Amino acid sequence: MQTLWQDLRYGARMLWKKPGFTITICCLIAACAFAQTTNLHKPFARPRGDYQLPPNFKAQAAKYMQERVRVTGFSGAILVAHRGQPIFRQSYGLANHEFSIPNTPTTKFRVGSAGKQFTSAAILLLEQRGKLKLTDTIDKYLPDWPKAWSGVTIHHLLSHTAGLPRLSTQALLDVSALSQSTPKLFRKLGDLLKAGEELQPLDSKPGEKWNYSNVGYILLSMIIEKVAEKTYCDFVSQELFHPLGMTNTGCDDPGTILAQRASGYTRANETLTNASYVDMRFVMGAGSIYSTLDDLLVWNRALDANRLLHAAVTAKLFTPVKNDYAYGWWSQTKFNRKVVWHGGNVSGFVSQITRYPEEQLFIVILSNVWSAADRSQVRAIANELSAMAFGARYELPRRHQAVQPEPAIYDGYVGEYQGNETFALVREGERLMMQIPPGQTVFEIVAESETQFFWKGREYFLTFVKNEMGKVTHVLIRNEGEESKWVKSVK
Repeated sequence: MQTLWQDLRYGARMLWKKPGFTITICCLIAACAFAQTTNLHKPFARPRGDYQLPPNFKAQAAKYMQERVRVTGFSGAILVAHRGQPIFRQSYGLANHEFSIPNTPTTKFRVGSAGKQFTSAAILLLEQRGKLKLTDTIDKYLPDWPKAWSGVTIHHLLSHTAGLPRLSTQALLDVSALSQSTPKLFRKLGDLLKAGEELQPLDSKPGEKWNYSNVGYILLSMIIEKVAEKTYCDFVSQELFHPLGMTNTGCDDPGTILAQRASGYTRANETLTNASYVDMRFVMGAGSIYSTLDDLLVWNRALDANRLLHAAVTAKLFTPVKNDYAYGWWSQTKFNRKVVWHGGNVSGFVSQITRYPEEQLFIVILSNVWSAADRSQVRAIANELSAMAFGARYELPRRHQAVQPEPAIYDGYVGEYQGNETFALVREGERLMMQIPPGQTVFEIVAESETQFFWKGREYFLTFVKNEMGKVTHVLIRNEGEESKWVKSVK
């Protein structure tokens, strides 16, 4: 991501500006927790052809996931593959609670925004065939493109750098439309907007800033339909999935009887309820795809072998443009290795697809339970399995119980902390609050001992370290399986 830290700061500002923002939108957007910072893992690095998984990896992964299910109630399916071959492939929990049908490795899950990689690949396939150019401006394909938004190109939409204004986007906010049995689907830009919104100026010049945009990927879907003269779903199915033999991947359609489709659930206070109905056809290339562990492994092999796209074209998918985002993939460094990945969140489902290209390590996490905690644990599982694969430190899941120390103890932790950026801890009555950036309160951290704290409902744990004088010198933060060190400022 731009960094997970920056993303939460941005998300907090947007939520405060839009108090009516619905959970439907939050599910559709691949929102992120914060503070992906200095990575303390220092495993040995090996060249691509020499990397080997630890010999006890399968046993470690099985034990880890056993504890995940026991402690956090994970429900879904997991795949770890090396050099294109599955090493760990397991499922947990129920695909349907009414009929007690278990998840299996062949269960079909919505992948949400992780499916943006298929949209970006479809665009690049059309470019490879000479049907479009990434430098083409959008008005070449969408005749109702506002003049106020001139200069936006396909490249800008792919990389979330278009600078599109903050729209009400009735396509996503009108929940009644999303839940209609025979809705009118969106086929042009005007279908997405309310009257007058097309007159708004861009938030920033194209290419100037990064801003995650589901609308941008819906627009890319419309461009695909215009150029290919077929629906988005027909194109990705006929030109991507079917040629590769991905027979269990497609666009989610509520009217289709789909064998082995997982039902989606929402978790609140440890209780599961059926997820709200959402017609995923609306979001098109922004998040409408369902798939399975095995089909996603086929897709990964195709990317490695450049089966659909030429090598130079495939490389574009993973080349970061701004804030670590490429075309439908985040491109970063984790565990001192290059990694490309993307997560997805949509009503009832969470996903994460992770590739370490040099090591040919591929990890897929698919879950049919959505909550802020489940979204966080899916990311944690992906990172913990990565740490396990690279011989780095990881922790087995455990229950964290809040205690109530004397509030005055919090005063020793109050102050600013420096890492790649800066955050602050402040005391608000009997609570210790995290501010990102300093002055902007985001969430409370609660104590489980005098030196260990956590953020309720997230995979976010803090351990404060003190000197011989009893003064806090720094804090070690374990955020969704990644560790970072933050030094307390001395004033």
